[in-house]
Amino acid sequence: MNDLREYQIPFVGLKTGLHHFNYELDDVFFGHFPESQVQRGKVFVDLSLDKKERLFVLNFDISGSIDTECDRCGQPFDLPIHGNYTLYVKLGDKREEDRDSEEVMWIPDNESLLDISAPMYEFVHLSVPMVKVHPDNRNGEPGCDTEILKLLQQPEEPEVDDTDPRWDKLNDLNIN
Repeated sequence: MNDLREYQIPFVGLKTGLHHFNYELDDVFFGHFPESQVQRGKVFVDLSLDKKERLFVLNFDISGSIDTECDRCGQPFDLPIHGNYTLYVKLGDKREEDRDSEEVMWIPDNESLLDISAPMYEFVHLSVPMVKVHPDNRNGEPGCDTEILKLLQQPEEPEVDDTDPRWDKLNDLNIN
C-alpha cells in the first residue's frame, strides 16, 4: 500500500487548529482495493482536520460520481454521490469504551503519520445509495433504457396448473 502515500498526513509538524486537505480519488485509487464495489469514478474529498492536543477531528465532504450499473435496467451510468462524515482519531492505546465505535480510530503515540486512505474508501462506499437507478430525465421520465423498461412491464405468462391429480381426492375430504 505504499502507492497510497499521498493519503498519509504527517501530523507531527501540524500546529494545533484547523487544516484543510483536498483529494481526488480516481480509478487508480479504487484499484488498490480489489474487493471494492466502486471500480471507476471521480470523487473529490474535502477534508478538514481539527488538531487538538491528543485528538484529531476529521470532517470528510465526499462528492463526485462513480461508474455503476442501474439496478432497474442493468445499463451502465454515472451515479452522482455525496456525503459528509466525521471521524475522531485519538492518540494512545485503544480504550474499552471506544472498542465498538466506528467513529473513533486509535493510533499509537509513536506514530507520526495518519493514513486516511481506508476511511476515505469506506466513506465513498457509504455514499453510494442502496438502490442505484438512473436519474429521471428533464421531462420527468425515467432515465433507464426504454426498451428494457418495456420488457419489464410486460405481463408474465399465466401460470400453468401443475397440480398433481393424485392429490385431488384429498380435496373431497371434509374435515370439520
